[in-house]
Amino acid sequence: MRDMDKLDKFARDLQEAILKDEKKKYSEKVVQLWLNPENVRRMTDPDGAALMKGVCGDTVEIYLSIRNNKIYDASFFTDGCGPTVACGSLVTELVKGKSIEDALKLSPASIIDALDGLPEENIHCAILAINTLHKAIADYLLKNF
Repeated sequence: MRDMDKLDKFARDLQEAILKDEKKKYSEKVVQLWLNPENVRRMTDPDGAALMKGVCGDTVEIYLSIRNNKIYDASFFTDGCGPTVACGSLVTELVKGKSIEDALKLSPASIIDALDGLPEENIHCAILAINTLHKAIADYLLKNF
């Protein structure tokens, strides 16, 4: 086996071992959204936007496109860990099509429930995603009312 083939095999084996370990810690929903997140992009000219930094140092950006008091589109960007990616992705999916009032009803607990739970040390990821959403909505409201 060539050195490059050995290195590739080592990298694949290591990645599989890490993923196996993460699947023991996180729900399937968290892992799925972490590995295949939806709506990861920075919007140009959003109606509302916010960037917040969490207690762990992760940052989350949320962008909203709003029409007729409904969230038409939502996206996010983060430099955070897997659970932060999952929370950001889920928040943007859940708010699409919702009124501003209904979007403001989302809570960290609703995100945690929708993800089939989060370990205690990752609860702050859901809090960060929701707080950033609320700040993006506030940004929209301040610009438009």
